Amino acid sequence: MLNFTELHPIGMPIGCIVTLHGRGVRGEDLAPLADAIALEGIRWIFPDGPMELPGSWGGRAWYEIPPHHPRGLLQSRKLLFELIERLEQEKTPSKRIALVGFSQGAVMSLDVGVRYPRRIAGIVAMSGYLARPETLAVEKSPAVAGLPILLIHGKNDEVLPVEGAREAQAALRTEGFSVRLQEYLMGHEVIPEALSEIRTFLNQIFEAEPRNRRS
Repeated sequence: MLNFTELHPIGMPIGCIVTLHGRGVRGEDLAPLADAIALEGIRWIFPDGPMELPGSWGGRAWYEIPPHHPRGLLQSRKLLFELIERLEQEKTPSKRIALVGFSQGAVMSLDVGVRYPRRIAGIVAMSGYLARPETLAVEKSPAVAGLPILLIHGKNDEVLPVEGAREAQAALRTEGFSVRLQEYLMGHEVIPEALSEIRTFLNQIFEAEPRNRRS
């Protein structure tokens, strides 16, 4: 089971955003995103990756650096499936859950979101890539046809070059996902213009899914 930090809205949440960190930090380090994106009625979940990184002052990771990452990636996928299932058991339908990730977290957001057996609201992948694209056609969930995906990437990213996002866009489109790539003049980071684009996208996907009404 993954440890996580969470932020609750005032009143009943209309949706949940699971936000996945990059290598070497913790979930709570992404908590400022909630204020920066500023969506009303959202429950934010910030899980810690399962791998400890020695010498990183408590930093975590989701998998080892490629090419040694398949086992860790599969383990993290399983743990994130379990986290989403837990949220569903807490009466948040999967269609009201979005995945947002940065760097390694972006990789995991894509990996999990396109394979989860029930449809989620959508995916935002910042400065990431699509891991193991050759398995996508076989492993994608039948429930995710046309799933909205926003890719955000810096043209000057020297950590994970933008070509990875372009390849991800092509592979995802081939498999029928509604994917859009926004490139910015930035490095391995997220600038205010990108946050504005993310805010618009998240507002759209939560408005597109009807809320459960209570009698």
